[in-house]
Amino acid sequence: MKPRYGYGFFSVDSSGEFRQKILFFYWDPDEELYYSVSTPQGRKLEIETMRKNMQTFLDLEKILVNKKEVKARVAHVEIGFLSSTKRPYVEFLIFFRGNVSEGINLYENHYEKEKVEYDYRVMWVFPENFKITRAEFGFPHYFVDERIIYFDVKKGSEVPGYEFIEFLVL
Repeated sequence: MKPRYGYGFFSVDSSGEFRQKILFFYWDPDEELYYSVSTPQGRKLEIETMRKNMQTFLDLEKILVNKKEVKARVAHVEIGFLSSTKRPYVEFLIFFRGNVSEGINLYENHYEKEKVEYDYRVMWVFPENFKITRAEFGFPHYFVDERIIYFDVKKGSEVPGYEFIEFLVL
């Protein structure tokens, strides 16, 4: 099973809850994943293994909201197939909460530097009355408007190990 593409949709609500929906798309010519999840017990075991693996990666990250460390938690994992058992996807839903207040706020993430094995895109969406003032991901990023930002990463790129978004709450 080889990773082909990733997509992350990250949103923040006015209470300070950060929600991350991450999708990984794979090419699996031998249908390994399909056979491992073909029974209810196998599916449950595979989902729990993926949840634990993702949680391990998250536990290695240092996530800060306004200089206070927060812990991300895998809330849900789903496995599915796109038109063929050779094209599986895995979906993760991740939550964490930080204290945000009127004025300037800062999200930071410190993580391991690594070379990327597949292309991916990440989009961040903030609520009304929020305005992104600065951001750095290590890659060119683009604003849709003052509260939506996205960036693309190409296979073979090296992620820098640090990112931040500074945002204003009105």
